[in-house]
Amino acid sequence: MREEILKTMNQNNYRSSDSFELSKKMKLSSKEDFQRFSKALDDLMKDGTLSKNKNGKYNLSERFGFLKGTLDLKQAGYGFVKLDEAGRPDVFIPRNLTSDAMRGDYCLVKITKENGKDRYEGEIIRVLKRSLDIIIGEYYQGAVFPKNNPSDIIFKVRKDKNTKYADHSLVKAKVVKYSKFQILEVVIEEVLGDMSEPGIDILEVIARNDIVVEFPKEVLEEVKLIQPTIDKEPMTDRIDLRKKLIITIDGDDTKDIDDAISIEKLNSKEFLLGVHIADVSYYVKKGSPLDQEAFSRGTSVYLADRVVPMLPKELSNGICSLNPQVDRFAISCEMKINYRGEVIAYYIYPSIIQSRHQMTYKNVNAMIDGNTEVISKYTDLVESVSTMKELAKILHDTRTQEGSINFETIEPKIVFGEHGEVKNIVIRDRGISENIIEEFMLVANQVIASHMVHLELPFIYRIHENPDPAKLESLFVLAKELAYIANIPDQITHQDLQKLLQKIEDTKYEKVINMLMLRSMAKAKYSEDNVGHYGLAFENYTHFTSPIRRYPDLIVHRYLRDYLFLKILDQRSIHEKEEELPEIAAQSSKQERTATIAEREVMDMKKAEYMEPFIGDTFEGVVSTLTRFGMFVELPNTVEGLVHISTFSEAIEFIEEKMMYLGISSRIEYTIGKVVKVKCVNVSKLLGRVDFELV
Repeated sequence: MREEILKTMNQNNYRSSDSFELSKKMKLSSKEDFQRFSKALDDLMKDGTLSKNKNGKYNLSERFGFLKGTLDLKQAGYGFVKLDEAGRPDVFIPRNLTSDAMRGDYCLVKITKENGKDRYEGEIIRVLKRSLDIIIGEYYQGAVFPKNNPSDIIFKVRKDKNTKYADHSLVKAKVVKYSKFQILEVVIEEVLGDMSEPGIDILEVIARNDIVVEFPKEVLEEVKLIQPTIDKEPMTDRIDLRKKLIITIDGDDTKDIDDAISIEKLNSKEFLLGVHIADVSYYVKKGSPLDQEAFSRGTSVYLADRVVPMLPKELSNGICSLNPQVDRFAISCEMKINYRGEVIAYYIYPSIIQSRHQMTYKNVNAMIDGNTEVISKYTDLVESVSTMKELAKILHDTRTQEGSINFETIEPKIVFGEHGEVKNIVIRDRGISENIIEEFMLVANQVIASHMVHLELPFIYRIHENPDPAKLESLFVLAKELAYIANIPDQITHQDLQKLLQKIEDTKYEKVINMLMLRSMAKAKYSEDNVGHYGLAFENYTHFTSPIRRYPDLIVHRYLRDYLFLKILDQRSIHEKEEELPEIAAQSSKQERTATIAEREVMDMKKAEYMEPFIGDTFEGVVSTLTRFGMFVELPNTVEGLVHISTFSEAIEFIEEKMMYLGISSRIEYTIGKVVKVKCVNVSKLLGRVDFELV
């Protein structure tokens, strides 16, 4: 109905009409049509596509001279609207024409004045989407104070005679009245706990990022109907792999096991690698409450000492998890790979498997290192582990030759005490077994994506767009100035990036170049359009290997089932997939970003909590980032703190193009990677912030 309304309005002879006149032009007749028409009209008004004049007549907003954009409201009361339309200059909004719009609100704006070329003035017509709707914060004396509250906004709680709130409660509140004077009225919807309670900091992050912990009743009811074993399930059309040596390799505390592997060396030049992934799509049916909830969540979220799963634990830790010594349904991708790392044949099919062992990275690494105690415990795996190591190296070398860029990352782990307190921060060891699993999952994801590209059917891909050419060129200009390269390539390739990373390894500017290279890269995301994965140097790539934890992987499985196993290839089904994929890709990417932000924030808070007893102590660290307001120093355990520029003992010049601080009088250079001594002077657990001073 939305498209029909717009089609009618886009006709050349269309004139502004009220709803009755518009419905007549569209020749609507049935009650159902009028209901759909009314809802579509409301939706088009809400998103700003349509507007209504003072006579109550509708037309396209642009025909009334209205534009859409985001308001940057300044503290003095005026603001600028950044328009959606590319290339259009910002619109200045005087302080008396901002209506009740707030900073970050998405607005409909009308240009009222043109002050010369590319200088516009306007007024806010209405707010289309609020940047502030729900807030999470501490209640105190009739107001709510969010953690990251802009200092110029007051959140006043609407008085309620029947309800009283205790000071220092963590609350969830809804904004019910906006004001241009930055005093917003809120209603408290939920009290989450007392600010002094253990773990309340993580609850605040969960609530503020709109991460849903509890599953709806209808989802839990659906889960009750799923059998906890596969004994009574139909096993026809599945290849039985239960006699095959299949194992899982995960972290020590992993409970949601998505992937298992099998391997054989066929001869001196060929391997048979099996990647067997939990068949989650068998249990999560399209359109079911379980499916709708998984779509909404998009991903499991891992927050220090807890997991907010995408699927209820009966599935994520139970019937879907590839636990040892129990039968499980899987989708298997078996690949014949030669000694050059080329996949020369592959088979994708539904299977039934039984994992022989639940191996850990730690134990597999111990076997590779020759630990006799571990080897004697898993004698049946000695040959397989050796073959895995051999094939993983071949795959890694092949990937590197093709231009795949490998950034080394350090992953911290929080160690908790029995009462939930932070006892320590340790660095997760990354050994050969972690690399083995990474290489095997990468090749399986690549094979699945390549197969679907060949079939030319709608699909979801994991893409990584090309980096910003200007940023890459700036990076190579710096590398030339620092004498790491002699000339800047006309067209920078993957191999150029690899060579640069090799040249800076273990040098003074290694971290600077690494960071600037990362900053030049786009963010990976999900898309129905396959544009390849730049960082991995793959033409075709998807996420197939984690359907328990990621919704796009579940979609990959569902589409494989429809296309390959059930042969559902009619035009209607294909069209439905084309229609739904953009929303699935956008939602999956959005939820992934939300999870990443929340996980990083909780990690920062726990690191700050760990540092509380060390205020006043001195540490050695390395400069990790330089900004205009200060430099960040990272300790060996990955705790990062800010040395504010105002705390330096001398005036400092920031040479941004070289990412360097230079002492004006001492001429001391501070660059990323420089070792410095710092004293911990302040910690904010709630904000996840640590402040250092140079010693």
